Amino acid sequence: MAVEREPAPNDTDAEEAVIGSLLIDGNSIAKISGHLKPEHFYREKNSWTYEACTRLAGRGEPLNQVSVAHELGAMGG
Repeated sequence: MAVEREPAPNDTDAEEAVIGSLLIDGNSIAKISGHLKPEHFYREKNSWTYEACTRLAGRGEPLNQVSVAHELGAMGG
């Protein structure tokens, strides 16, 4: 018999606020990237977007709506 589990606690509004904050101030990713990983996001779309941000930051590229959209396209998302 399979045990049904409760979904993990999540707050997609908070996830989207993090993404929005990064688009406003891309330099803030340096403060959180050591603690927050893409797999911490509940909503898959937010995980992909955060991963795109971390990839851009890792290459020293600016974080903004255009660069993140291009990176998502390059990731296949």
